[in-house]
Amino acid sequence: MRGEPAEEAASSSRAARVLSANRLNVTALRRATPIRMWGGKGSGLPCDFCRVLVGPGDVEYEVEAQLDGAVVMLRFHYRCHYAWTGGEEPRVAADRA
Repeated sequence: MRGEPAEEAASSSRAARVLSANRLNVTALRRATPIRMWGGKGSGLPCDFCRVLVGPGDVEYEVEAQLDGAVVMLRFHYRCHYAWTGGEEPRVAADRA
């Protein structure tokens, strides 16, 4: 992690541990704050909400999110993203509105 301040590196490492240790923990996912989102064909990787693979016939939402001070990439099925957001529509950042 060349050029990254020690504090930022420690924060990234902490978030990675939280994510891997609590992958199925919905409470940990609810702490994540979405930054940006993309949608497309499923990648074949597991959904971060239900852990079932998001197949190529499924719609996959990729969400760049802030979690415990680090930026992480999360993947969801459509229905799992809806559950993760509590049924809220994706928000547009204030600087893009």
